[in-house]
Amino acid sequence: MNTLLNSLLSRDLAGVPLSPAHAETLLAARGPDLAALIAVAHAMRLERCGRTVRLCGILNARSGGCTEDCAFCAQARDSEAAVEAYALLEADPIVAAARRGRAAGACRFSIVTSGRGMTRGRDLDRVCEAIRRIRDEVGVAVCASLGVLDRAALERLREAGLTRYHHNLEAPPSLYGEICTTHPIEERITTARDARAVGLELCCGGILGLGESPSQRIELLLAIAELEPDAVPINFLEPIPGTGLADRPTLSPQEALAAVAVASLLVPEAELILCGGREVTLRSLQPLALLAGANGLMIGDYLTTPGQPPERDIEMIRDLGLEALELER
Repeated sequence: MNTLLNSLLSRDLAGVPLSPAHAETLLAARGPDLAALIAVAHAMRLERCGRTVRLCGILNARSGGCTEDCAFCAQARDSEAAVEAYALLEADPIVAAARRGRAAGACRFSIVTSGRGMTRGRDLDRVCEAIRRIRDEVGVAVCASLGVLDRAALERLREAGLTRYHHNLEAPPSLYGEICTTHPIEERITTARDARAVGLELCCGGILGLGESPSQRIELLLAIAELEPDAVPINFLEPIPGTGLADRPTLSPQEALAAVAVASLLVPEAELILCGGREVTLRSLQPLALLAGANGLMIGDYLTTPGQPPERDIEMIRDLGLEALELER
């Protein structure tokens, strides 16, 4: 472990991809070894990104009633979780949510919908209208996560002003069939590649703590890296009563921190955004994740679970000697 960390710190591996075997070794770092790994990951992030942290906000613009059976999701068809279900919101409340996100410090705002996908019809028209209005009236960069889309739909979104499409792989390919049976991971990969093909930036990450082994965790991160995403959202499983993974234990804070650091080394050019489950999994060690290679935070509430107040996130950033990135277009 010490030899590997010294090699990273001295830049012997600069420009050379971290091997799966080395990555798995680093995942096991705990105690002093973890502290050293965090220091290495932070030094590399500072060199690439400086001291800034980008804040992103989201809105669950259509909730519940999903036809898919993703075991982690409270909105899945087999879920018995108590979630509010509603059809796609009108443009006005979506734009209003973007304004609230901007006021809280977000420089990106994402429209998220439940369901398999959205390809034609009034729903896509409404999302495009909301994107145009957010771009023109609010001034934050607009992202969307609308499920499986074809290229025609993705092109319409780009023409409306969308800058980035968010589509997670969620689970390692070798575990995916145990997490979701209603669509294959290849469908997700195709949508991610199509988003890049039509000129959109790609935000593609996954969920850690689904029951994957260390080697499968590396498998997921390498599958994400292969897609060359612009941003990688890191979620941690928050077991929700009524879902298929309700009894799954969460990762330990140290295990989660090691995974964040390794992710930053495996996908070094991408933004690394801490998302859902961070408060529950990292607990008191949450600030250390921003010293372990992460340079982005999803702020506010998540899709069906609450997040901590944005003011606490901004305070956390400042206490670490970092700064929130100013608004971008």
